[in-house]
This record gives sequence, structure tokens and C-alpha cells, in this order.
Amino acid sequence: MTYLILGIVFVAIVGIIVGGYLYANRSKLARMEAARARLDEVGRRLDLDPVTRSILKDQSVSSLPMLERMLADKSSTERLALQLERAGLTMKPGSFVLIVALSTALGLFIGTLLVSGFLSVIGLLVGALLPVLWLKRRQRKRLGKLEEQLPEAIDMLVTAMRSGYSFQAGMRFIGEEVSAPLGAEFARFYEEQRLGMEVRTSLLEMQERVGSLDLKMFVTAVLIQRETGGNLSEILGNISGVMRQRAELRGEIQTLTAESKMSAKILTSVPIALFIALWWLDPQYMGIMFSELLGQIMIATGLVMIASGYSIMMKIANVDI
Repeated sequence: MTYLILGIVFVAIVGIIVGGYLYANRSKLARMEAARARLDEVGRRLDLDPVTRSILKDQSVSSLPMLERMLADKSSTERLALQLERAGLTMKPGSFVLIVALSTALGLFIGTLLVSGFLSVIGLLVGALLPVLWLKRRQRKRLGKLEEQLPEAIDMLVTAMRSGYSFQAGMRFIGEEVSAPLGAEFARFYEEQRLGMEVRTSLLEMQERVGSLDLKMFVTAVLIQRETGGNLSEILGNISGVMRQRAELRGEIQTLTAESKMSAKILTSVPIALFIALWWLDPQYMGIMFSELLGQIMIATGLVMIASGYSIMMKIANVDI
């Protein structure tokens, strides 16, 4: 009952803070919403597609004035914005910073409820790391899907160019026919060209947004061909074949390293499961680990060693191609 009351109080305090901010800034928020509605109306009147509208979006890092002043014009904010873009997220850096702050506070709150003293710091660290791990997972999934789509998309581009289409028209065709995330990137390239951006600049920015070695091969080949000349369709066809061979080799390596990765997961979960089982069988016996400072230090040391061992084993099993 005590934990339930504390949880309700925590949620109520957060609600009061958010509600107070919305009430204090209701006039400004209403003006911002009206301005956004007018911009959307202009976009519809000019028949701008969603990709073009995304190119013309504002460069603010947060809708909150305080966070805007704190995060604007900082290199770390630009890196965070790039990481969010690589994950396929449309949120601003300020929103992600707020999510990390709330997750950290919630982790500290839960850690303080479950245990006390030294181990409450673990809740804080877990709360701070969870949004970052979620972001990295989104990036890996998006990158894996994009690299899976790329060889087929390049084959479509080669076919379009051999049929008489220009490079830009072929990129537009892929942007319309290929699903996200690769189709959206190629469509954005075409729209940037339509708005007057140089081909080199647009390709390099796409390469930076995606962060894929396969796409870097594609961009490098196109840029070299534009400077030195040659048969671009033949070059891209060869690159598509190399990408398929890399994908096959990557699949073979994942098969060979699956046993090592599974061993890392099992060895990580066994001590944690044993600790939980002993705690469930005899809470009083294991309660000393939480109440005494030495026990808390032992738990923290064990968790650090488990995390380090898991990271080392996964790093060994992760073979770069």
C-alpha cells in the first residue's frame, strides 16, 4: 500500500508540473499551433508532398523555450539529431532529452522503493540507459532493413537507366516503388535535387543520415563516375553483386556465431535467475544483501561483471565484414 501511494504521488506531481506548464504557456502554444496549421495549409495549396515538407521543416531542437536555449547550436545536439534520424524517428532532440530525464527519474524512484542506499543508483543508471538502448535497437533494425533493400533497389536503378531514364529520374522511381526506409531516403534525394541542391551534397548527406557501409559504396561509385566518367549502370550492377555476396557472408557468419551469442545470453541469465529464485525461496536470507552496505557492493560488483562479460562475449562473436 505504501508503494502504491508513493507511485500515485509521483504520477500526480509529474501531472501537476506538465499541466502547470501547459496552462502557463497556453497562449504561446496556441499561436504555435495556429502557425503550424497555416504552414500546412500553404503546403496543401502548393501541392507539396510529405517528403518536400520534411525537407522544409524547422530546425528547432525543442518546442520548450528553456530546452531550446540549452540545446541550440551545440555539437552534441547535432549528433543526437543525427542519431534520431538514423533511427527513423521524427522527434526532436529536446523530446528525447526529456524522455531520458523522465526515465532516469523513474528508475531512481523505483530503485529507491525496492531497495535503499547504494543500490538505488542502479535504478538511476538503468533508467538512463533504457532510452539509449532502445534508440540503438531502432537504428540496428532500420539499418538492417535498409541494407536488405539496397541491392534490389540498385538493380531497379540500373534497369531504369538502361531503359533511358536519367539518374535522378531513376532515384525518383525507386523512391516511389520501394518501401521505407530506403524508398524515403531516395525520394528525399530527388526532392532535394528538385529544390536546387547539388548532387554531391545531397548524396553525401544521405550517406551521413543512413550510416551504412553498403550505401557508402553506392555513393562513392556515383560520385567517382560523375567526375571521371564511365558506364554508371555497369558499375552499379557490379556493386549490387558485391552487396549480395556481403549479405550471404554475413548470414554465414551469423550462423557460425549463433552458438557463442546464445552462450553469452545463458551465462548472463543464470546468475540473475538463481539470485531471484533464492530471494523468492527465502526473502529473509537474501534480504541481508539489500540491507547491508557490503551486500549492496557485492550485488553492484556482480552486475558490473555480468554486464562486462556479456559485452565481451558479444563483441567477440560480432565479426565485421
